[in-house]
Amino acid sequence: AFGAPPGFAMGEASYGVPAILVVTLVTAYMLHYFAASECDLAVRFMVMVSWTLSLSIVALVPADVAATMYDEETSSLSTLWDLSYWITFTLTWFVLPFHQLYEDAGDFSALARASTSLRENGIFYGVIVFIGLLGAILLTSYGAMTTESMATFALASSTIFGICAGIFALGFGLVDVPKIIWRRANVAKRQAEAHRRLGVASRALENAFVGLRKVIKASETTREVIPRHHVYASAVAVIARETPNSSAFEGAMDKVDDDDDVLDYDYDELSDLVALRRELRRRTRVYRRTAAQYAVAVENAIEAEAVFNCGAGAGGLGDRGCLMTPDGGQRRFRSPLRAPRQGRYGEAAEAAEWWWKCRVEPVLLRVLAVALGAFSVLTVWAEGTMFTTQAMEGADLSPFSAMVRAAKEKGGLHMAIAIPLGYMCWCAYHSLFRLGMFSFYALVPGHTDSFSLLINAALTCRFAAPLSLNFLMMVPSLREGDANRETTFGRKFVDGVPDSARHFAAVFPVILVFYCGALAFGVFDKIFSVCTSSFGGSLRDKYKFESDEKDLERNVHTTDGKRIAERERSAMQNQTRPKIGSGSPYYFELAAGDMGRESEMADLGGRAADVDVERAGLLSAGGRRQPRSDDRPERRWERQKERLASALERAGESRAAKPPGSASRASRFGLGPGIGGGSGGTNSSTGGGTGLDSMFASLGGDK
Repeated sequence: AFGAPPGFAMGEASYGVPAILVVTLVTAYMLHYFAASECDLAVRFMVMVSWTLSLSIVALVPADVAATMYDEETSSLSTLWDLSYWITFTLTWFVLPFHQLYEDAGDFSALARASTSLRENGIFYGVIVFIGLLGAILLTSYGAMTTESMATFALASSTIFGICAGIFALGFGLVDVPKIIWRRANVAKRQAEAHRRLGVASRALENAFVGLRKVIKASETTREVIPRHHVYASAVAVIARETPNSSAFEGAMDKVDDDDDVLDYDYDELSDLVALRRELRRRTRVYRRTAAQYAVAVENAIEAEAVFNCGAGAGGLGDRGCLMTPDGGQRRFRSPLRAPRQGRYGEAAEAAEWWWKCRVEPVLLRVLAVALGAFSVLTVWAEGTMFTTQAMEGADLSPFSAMVRAAKEKGGLHMAIAIPLGYMCWCAYHSLFRLGMFSFYALVPGHTDSFSLLINAALTCRFAAPLSLNFLMMVPSLREGDANRETTFGRKFVDGVPDSARHFAAVFPVILVFYCGALAFGVFDKIFSVCTSSFGGSLRDKYKFESDEKDLERNVHTTDGKRIAERERSAMQNQTRPKIGSGSPYYFELAAGDMGRESEMADLGGRAADVDVERAGLLSAGGRRQPRSDDRPERRWERQKERLASALERAGESRAAKPPGSASRASRFGLGPGIGGGSGGTNSSTGGGTGLDSMFASLGGDK
């Protein structure tokens, strides 16, 4: 498989080919499970390649260790390591960051979005390059590094950074993975935790709705202000196509206060429209994924209630709940999330599901949690004792090294490497998947947007090589009998690294012992709660892991979640096909038909498709509006009022032709009959200006 002697090639193919196949299938399933339907093919391809190469270390490291233990050189293995390392390096530092900001940009052409991505990435990398060059100059001046070793220094710096960050991600996963599984086995606590999560999701959904509503209102007001033949009418048409219809939210648009001074309706420059479109896209994707999180929380809460009532022996969920005869002889499970099972084997399937959910699954989960907890302890032990062989001439205390030493055949050696390494990858990547990072990165089953997928792909690529190096350092038994024995990965990416960097990589994992202990006993939660109490919880909610259980409003969230679950369950009992959405006035499914209206876009120039503003001449010298000499805020405010007065006058003329009871867009924004054409026809400029001033003040506008 790697161009080695026949016996070795056959042995490695028996492991390498199935391992690569399993990794590819797992990444394909993960992408299908998380990606939203609107993610384009380019994003899916990037994420698929990134995840596959990141998880390929589960196949490459065992093959590398086997080749080292049996003193067999393989040129193909060296090539595979080069491809895996340098492709992931390029993806995580250059390709994926560019693609992330390209997806996030609000410009109206592909070239402009690429320019925005390059500019914003350039600022970040400019700072990194400056710091790196400064450090290299200092080290070179003191003789600690030569110009020939600068490339090795850059490689070592990247790896050391990955090890430092990866240790913390690994530590969180080592504690959180067994803890989550153990809690899921506790039926009573599972129900309470599900209610709490539902309460938190409901609060987040309300905040996301408020944020989206404000941007929708800004977009609609901008469409009123910009004349039909304005030079930027095509750009406004693009924004109109991407703006959710107010009708999609039914009457909930009136449930939120609009008095917010952060709104700015002064979008008369192209840069302002770009910023508006970017904010609209961000708010829309945040609302969509938050609504999906709410739906998942509702399903989990109702399912947890059903299992709890079933396990307690009570059938309190009606004909959609768990059924049990008074003598306890007949036990059947019916989920409120689906219609009762019908047919010949319906009762048998419900009985089997009862035994699985209420009896077998909790026991298996406890056994699995104990086993994974023991494996976490072994991993922390191996990390904490790594320095005894890597930084000094001490005894080999690593349990993974003992597993490698005990392996008698290549198949056993492969498993002795793949199992602990796979568990480490699971824990480290679990942390990346659970991290609620800066409130804009989240993975939601079936509703993860392109931006979040690309961020996660970049992070997984960043930790692939450091995890490989960290694991190989925990297996010093590879060098028993030959101190110069080195893996292919070590020869290519570790040799030449200064001894100080190697010692740091061996000593730093000791912190994992204290870090995991602090996580297990909630020390950081207590410290963080004290430090953020003065910020009203906003900072705590912004920088935290999703699995954080220290909720200062736990009782409130649990009560809210229980009430929401009751409303959702009651509504489902009256539906032929149970559907989520009755428990919150802020939950709406934004389908493709809810985005923009053809009639409104036709009024703005008839552009119903995505418009390339550059090709339309809007950014050319002839189409671009020249700066005004009197472009002061006061003058811009007066121009805005003139435009809006003109728009309202046209709206008043059209309203006069409408039948009684039909509300115009102007009246929906609180414009009285004395502004923009009330009863009586026209209004004076003075009265119109006063009305416009008060209207903009009520909308949060700033003169």
